[in-house]
Amino acid sequence: MKVGQTSLLLVPLAIASRGVAMVVPLAIAAWFGVGPITDAWYWALAFPTFVLVLASTSLGTAAIPSLAIVKADSPERTTKLVGGLIGWAGIITLVAGSTIASLSPWALRQLTQFPESTQNLASTFLWELVPFMLLTSTGAVLRVSVEVHGRFTQVVLTPMIRASVVILVTWGLLPVIGSHALPWGLVAGEATQFVWWWVQLRRAGIRGVRPNLQLDPSLRRVGRDLAPILGGEVLVALNLVVDKGFAGWLPVGSVATLEFADRARVIPQTLMESTLLMVAFSTWANQRAKGDTASVRRAIGQSLRWAMAFGAPVLAGMFIGRQVLIRLLFERGAFTRMDTLATAEVLAWYLPGVLPTLLGILAVRAHVIERNLSLILVLGLVSVGSNGGLNALLMPQMGLTGLALATTLNAILVPGVYLWVLRPYLPRETRPWLGAIAIVAGSLITATVHELVWGPPIEPLGLAIWFASIPCFALLGIAWWLFRPKGQSAA
Repeated sequence: MKVGQTSLLLVPLAIASRGVAMVVPLAIAAWFGVGPITDAWYWALAFPTFVLVLASTSLGTAAIPSLAIVKADSPERTTKLVGGLIGWAGIITLVAGSTIASLSPWALRQLTQFPESTQNLASTFLWELVPFMLLTSTGAVLRVSVEVHGRFTQVVLTPMIRASVVILVTWGLLPVIGSHALPWGLVAGEATQFVWWWVQLRRAGIRGVRPNLQLDPSLRRVGRDLAPILGGEVLVALNLVVDKGFAGWLPVGSVATLEFADRARVIPQTLMESTLLMVAFSTWANQRAKGDTASVRRAIGQSLRWAMAFGAPVLAGMFIGRQVLIRLLFERGAFTRMDTLATAEVLAWYLPGVLPTLLGILAVRAHVIERNLSLILVLGLVSVGSNGGLNALLMPQMGLTGLALATTLNAILVPGVYLWVLRPYLPRETRPWLGAIAIVAGSLITATVHELVWGPPIEPLGLAIWFASIPCFALLGIAWWLFRPKGQSAA
């Protein structure tokens, strides 16, 4: 499979689909602004995010190699394996979600300074989100099964379908149940997504999937692989909860401001996950199932260089235009100009850690292919420990920006270790990396010079933002000239 060409063809669809998905937090910002309701909502949503990460990252990461092996060796067993994954994921998630919701009143009293009304609302939100957790984990099994069978376009379109349902259902329920429309709109979107993936799996030829609790050898392999992957990923996901917990001790609106900045920060990450990461990981797993180790390792190196060369200029542009970005995304309705400035300031401290995060995400998948699973658990422990310590050190002096800086420093440390350990598995070639490193350096210089000389522009239609975009687009052009996909297979 041509990883580069396939990923490139998916980019316009991913941008459109993720663009529609981004309307969800924009609508929430317009409906509720920054205040007690959004504090309660985003604090509560941080816990289901555990399930989201478990399902879409941990479970998917562990399942794809086994699904690829079954597809290559005995495709008739795919139906049974998918049904077993759905059954076990559903039971575990239901127990975990109910436990989280039950403990939420105690956690809110201990970890926040929210008023009692905000605590009660957050706790209610968590109970209402239990169906969302269940649908997320079981739906992730369907999604990765569709990915392994090469139906990438259908997966990329999913956020558009899901977000449209979330927005319409939430909007329709707002006059009826008020803020409780937020969780039920999310549940409706997740249910629609589940049905969509079920249909796509049938179209891929996998029919008759039924949830079951049988433990065949392939499912046992997923379970063994899932333990260290889940441990590492949940510990990394815990950073989201830790950050929300620290922000809960700051003034009203701090949790929401942190969340809105984080939503802007992850735009490049969600785009990469919808294109390069999805295609590359499925391709690596299918090639490894066929025993083609050399091609897999060449493809890993190429994917890392693509992320560096195309990601750095985009992130430089986001840093320079952060106030314009936040203004365009959120500033309407109850979200004010002061909210824009506060959110953009937090985003500025987040962005330097995004490129290492992108490389780290690719490196984690590479270590799964190479079976270095214990490393993921160890670095998960390092991640949550260092993030918590940095939060405690930086927040008293810097407030919300200290939490963002702690995330960035952590994002440099942990992915750095992942990449360092990965070095012996990559082909020993220096020249292909020089161009990618030069583009990263050029992007860093561009963002630094613009910040020190002119500062961030605020007007979306002003000349300053267009002038600032010239060097970023020039660097993207150089990246395309050096690293454009040339049709090589999985390279």
